[in-house]
Amino acid sequence: MAFLMFERIEEGGSVFLRPTNESFSLAGYNLVYKAWVKRGSPTDKGWHVAADELIRLQSDGEQSYETRRLIIDFDPSAKQRIGLIELLDVYAYTHGNDLGEPLWTPLMIRMRDIFYKEYDREISIEEKSQIIRSIPEPLDGDDFVEFLYLNGPDKGWNWGRNGMTNAAFLHGEARTYFRNFF
Repeated sequence: MAFLMFERIEEGGSVFLRPTNESFSLAGYNLVYKAWVKRGSPTDKGWHVAADELIRLQSDGEQSYETRRLIIDFDPSAKQRIGLIELLDVYAYTHGNDLGEPLWTPLMIRMRDIFYKEYDREISIEEKSQIIRSIPEPLDGDDFVEFLYLNGPDKGWNWGRNGMTNAAFLHGEARTYFRNFF
């Protein structure tokens, strides 16, 4: 997956999304970690961060949801399709040990479709760049969620088991927390 920053442009009464050639990272000591620290590093409780705050963290406060979007190209190497989704919210529950130190964090990421198209022939990188140069921002669209998890500091706040099933088992208070949102 490619995590990309798009700018939001208003032209002639319409709104378009354009790539900025910037990327972002949720895992590691990046956006999710920074949002967790900003909340006082809570353990054994749920917390939430919206796209607006993630954009502000990424841009050191210079951009917001009014001017930028967090877009994920979920299959950047595909040659016969383009699939772009927008990250809207991250809901997290950071489990801690008896000392209150973080162990791992299951995440529920809320997203929506931005652009999806399949082609009956291979498209080049240049064609893909041209196609996504200016995408009309969808006015609506159903949201959907994905559950993932981040390891704790012993593994650098990185994704659990990259390249393999990244399941997050939800028990007890974590299950109760996520139940609030669907």
